[in-house]
Amino acid sequence: MRIVDQPTPSRRAILAMGLAAPFIAPAAAQGAFPSRPVRIIVPSAPGGSLDILARLISRHLGDRLGWSVPVENRSGGGGNIGFDAVAKSRPDGYTILIGSDPLTVNPSLFRDMPFDPLRDLQPLTMIATLSQVLVVHPSLPAADFPAFVALAKSGSMQINIGTSGTASPGHLTIAQLGHAGVPLTHVPYRGAGPAAQDVVAGNIQAGIFTLPAALGFVRDGQMRALAITSSRRSPFAPDLPTMSEVVPDVVVDSWQALFLPSGVPPEVSQRLHNEITTVIRLPEVDAFLKQQAFEPAPGSPEDLGALMRAEIPKWRRVVQAANVRLD
Repeated sequence: MRIVDQPTPSRRAILAMGLAAPFIAPAAAQGAFPSRPVRIIVPSAPGGSLDILARLISRHLGDRLGWSVPVENRSGGGGNIGFDAVAKSRPDGYTILIGSDPLTVNPSLFRDMPFDPLRDLQPLTMIATLSQVLVVHPSLPAADFPAFVALAKSGSMQINIGTSGTASPGHLTIAQLGHAGVPLTHVPYRGAGPAAQDVVAGNIQAGIFTLPAALGFVRDGQMRALAITSSRRSPFAPDLPTMSEVVPDVVVDSWQALFLPSGVPPEVSQRLHNEITTVIRLPEVDAFLKQQAFEPAPGSPEDLGALMRAEIPKWRRVVQAANVRLD
């Protein structure tokens, strides 16, 4: 697979970004925002694309706010544990959620949602769009996506395929493939990091992760990439076909964004929006995002809210058509 990029920092270095950021003495006057650290909640385990983004933003946002911005991983429940923690937090601007597609998918999958994403979360800004990628262990006898589809359909072996969890984009992709006659066994994990490690170890045959989460493993030859789920080919891996080129109507376009609990004062949310969008547009951050196969896409809270309102009914139709069942 041809990958259009320069070599990226090690995954250990990426994970260390947020952890190594020094505590910065407050520069703001007493009573001004912020007057203490602002935390970012990641609703998945360390090592996935949400975690990579959170730690990147944490480092630079801390510089701008004059306080440290710790990253907390709250995985489980298809992301709902982390989502709910932010939705129920104090609306004072000191807790930020980094979220993605499951925020708009979960309402169609979970009978008893502990929160309402439209009512209980306040859009802050989009960060980036990205592609999901199907990767396999190098030993799997499928050199490309058509061969993978043929192998799954043959029934000659059970293909266990890991994702970052129930209701994740990978889970929905597997459901769409199954609806199209490509049987796969879904293995949900508490984040892309643990699932990717099991693909590398050969404990499962395949996985569907974000391209940023899989890219390092693909470059190192520990995984083989076969196809992406997006509606168009990725500029970062233009030789990879989309799944829909082989199996029509199997499409999952992914995004990642920041949210606050509803009710944060306008002056606080505006300050955070301004600082974060400035961070995303920094030349070094823009370059890092592109090296990691993210397509930067900062925007207004209103645009993110409109996306949420459009995505929820769209995914309800997909979930119903694919007859998705929770694991």
